[in-house]
Amino acid sequence: MSEQLVIRLGSVPQQSISWLVWAAQQQEVIASGELSGAEELPELAQRLGQRPVIALVPAADVQLKQVALPAKPNRQLMQALPYMLEEEQAEDIEQLFLATAACELHDGQYQQQVAICRRDKLEQWLSWLQTAGFSVSRMLPDALLLPEQQLPACIQLHEQWLLKQQRWQVAAVDLAWWGDYLQLAALPMLHSYSPWPTELQQPHQLAEPELPLALLASQLNHTTFNLLQGDYKPKRKRDPQLDKWRSTALLSGLCLFSYLLLLALSNWQLSRQVAAVQQQISTVYQQAFPGERIVNLNRQLQQKLAAVGAGADEQSFLVLLHSLQQQLAQVPDISLDNLRYDNKRSELRFAARGDGFQSFERLKSALEQAGFTVEQGALSNDDGKVQGSIAIRGKA
Repeated sequence: MSEQLVIRLGSVPQQSISWLVWAAQQQEVIASGELSGAEELPELAQRLGQRPVIALVPAADVQLKQVALPAKPNRQLMQALPYMLEEEQAEDIEQLFLATAACELHDGQYQQQVAICRRDKLEQWLSWLQTAGFSVSRMLPDALLLPEQQLPACIQLHEQWLLKQQRWQVAAVDLAWWGDYLQLAALPMLHSYSPWPTELQQPHQLAEPELPLALLASQLNHTTFNLLQGDYKPKRKRDPQLDKWRSTALLSGLCLFSYLLLLALSNWQLSRQVAAVQQQISTVYQQAFPGERIVNLNRQLQQKLAAVGAGADEQSFLVLLHSLQQQLAQVPDISLDNLRYDNKRSELRFAARGDGFQSFERLKSALEQAGFTVEQGALSNDDGKVQGSIAIRGKA
């Protein structure tokens, strides 16, 4: 949302409060008005409270200072900053709140910009707005937002003149004291955004008159300063819709993680079963060819088959063993207990153990589809596992 609600508060609840809705992109006023005091803020919040609020507070209640630092600012110097200013303040430093702005280097000297305000005053302003239902994102002294193109500059707001002499030097002067103040300050040419009182002889240059709050709002993008720092820093408002989607995303992520974990566990179990079958076949191979080192079992079996000239009319032990290995890889939940080869009948008989009766059916079907004659013995259930024997003979 590009619209901002700018509210200029008073020093006390009974002072009038100015407000306007400012379109930052178009640099124009959408709506504006005046309240008689802080008690009318809840009504304004009901009408306009959905917009981000920028609060302007009287410059008379915020003191701007530049503090010379002995070195480049660091955490220790910032912590010691209140005590550097303690002797200059008429009030207990513990009752004051310090907000820091930019630190500039002038002639080799670091100058830290500091804004000083009474804590109870700052908390009072926040209480008015928060009790009314506003969510405050920024708070600034009003005079700080006077344009810097031609300084010193001033504008009349209610019963005060706001004055900005330098980037970090502002004042708020009551109408009755404005003439006396100008004589004492001996200011050069003054750039005024309000009609000038004819009785004052101060050199001045008139700009086109503007609604005071509109002029101040137009300068919001030219400063990043925010009086709300430290304990008073605005807390990020959580979007309920965002929380809803975040919960959904977390739940989806948890489901995906659980699925991947189960998939990895299943693959690990299958790989163990395949490794067990391969180990059993390796053992049988070594029994058939004692002393021969196994490097690549599949290739060595193929070489043995080629050496004996295995064909469609002559099935040997190696043919059956090699085929059995291929079919067992398709049914990894079956493990072999023992193997026995009948050379006269060209029959390979083995005892096996599986997770269920369907595992034996799948193995039997796979062997038959491969062209072998399969005889399956009786199956029995033992301690959650199915045991049985199978005999296979060469392809017809």
